[in-house]
Amino acid sequence: MRIRKLFGFLLLIGALSACMQKQPVEDVPDKLKKTMKQFLEQSAQGNRTGTQFTVEEVAYYAGPEFYDCEFTVRMKRLAGTDTTGQMLARIKKDYSSVLRKY
Repeated sequence: MRIRKLFGFLLLIGALSACMQKQPVEDVPDKLKKTMKQFLEQSAQGNRTGTQFTVEEVAYYAGPEFYDCEFTVRMKRLAGTDTTGQMLARIKKDYSSVLRKY
């Protein structure tokens, strides 16, 4: 009887852990880049400068509720000028909001 309870408990733990989906680590940087690019494009549409953004790199820290990120972003304007700079942002774990620090 005791073995049956132990087996049932282990089976329950196994089923619960299988249901919890963890995001693969290699997907996180790509999703962070995509989220930041969308954020920058939406904010650029408001001022209509015609600036194109390319998020080249991201370094991040995974906090309990957010990702604290540093992005390398290339900006290109229609006039032909371009520059590359650093941007800091905090992105929620569900990628629903971006709080840009600078």
